[in-house]
Amino acid sequence: MMKKINKTTITSQAAESGILNFHPSLVQILVENFLLHLLLIFLFWTILPLPYFYWKYIQIRSTNYILTTQRLITKSGVFWKEVNFIELYRVLDIQVERGPLYQLLDFGRTCLGRKPLLLGDIRVFSSDYSHPKLFLYTIPNALEVAEKIRKAFNDDKDIKRVIRRD
Repeated sequence: MMKKINKTTITSQAAESGILNFHPSLVQILVENFLLHLLLIFLFWTILPLPYFYWKYIQIRSTNYILTTQRLITKSGVFWKEVNFIELYRVLDIQVERGPLYQLLDFGRTCLGRKPLLLGDIRVFSSDYSHPKLFLYTIPNALEVAEKIRKAFNDDKDIKRVIRRD
């Protein structure tokens, strides 16, 4: 006698749903190559730096990170789009770095009575062959985002019963 398989349980285990969709902060325009940008502003206090900063703005706005229950997806590029996938069960470790410029910016915002951005750079280390190290730059509220990534990859490893050997 044939046993019926419940299709809803099979699909619910394999279904992938979004957890978080986030972008880098526009502060990256100033923080990345800070001295070069400061030099551009001081030396060429004309219209010349505007196209450069506009191009950087377009590059940052076209970068998108999507965290789902099974993958971390990065989308970047203005004319040539690049989409990369990292399976969450392959993630080994996460590191958050908050440099002095990020902390100084948060201190300034706090002094002005505004909410701090809590910017940080997130580094994701994985056993993925194409992207063993993934860098997510100038992420607002970086510690909370890293915690969501950590929880998602631990949950995915539990579901897939992945055991990591040290």
